[in-house]
Amino acid sequence: MKGALFTGCAFLFLAVATTLRADSPDPVEQIPDGIKGNHGNPPIRIDPNDIMVTKDSFRPPIEITIVAKTDSKNLRIGYTADDVIFNWEGDEKQLRVDGGPGDGKHQMGKGEIPIDKYVTIKWVVTKTEETISVDGDVRFDNVGDYSKINKPISIFGYGPAILKVMSLTTKQL
Repeated sequence: MKGALFTGCAFLFLAVATTLRADSPDPVEQIPDGIKGNHGNPPIRIDPNDIMVTKDSFRPPIEITIVAKTDSKNLRIGYTADDVIFNWEGDEKQLRVDGGPGDGKHQMGKGEIPIDKYVTIKWVVTKTEETISVDGDVRFDNVGDYSKINKPISIFGYGPAILKVMSLTTKQL
């Protein structure tokens, strides 16, 4: 399977199906059209308490790369966990991991990301381990059973946070 931005042919965003452009080299860098409002290219805005979810589900081994930013708190991503939280409202320095094989293995001093600055989150998941890094700095590494994961990828906020997503790419390893 080739890499994809917001998955192969379409993805769900606030229950709106959207077609994608697939004319870029591998890994596929597809640009969504008409996601929100009248703009046709990233960044894609995720308003407070909205969620962006890929249409397709993915199995490890996979590398997920997300380029996004938050205007305040709560940049949340989901795949192996229900949510991994950067700039958590309870303690912005703590990386929260809720659900999945890494559930509760929160990382002190690893959750803070800059406000209003794009960061590159790389999430590598094999059948036995996951690693999450931000701009090349490893923030979370866990050994566990990831072999049964078959889920979509999500990006969302919480509370008043407004997120902007420049890209979400996947690459099967």
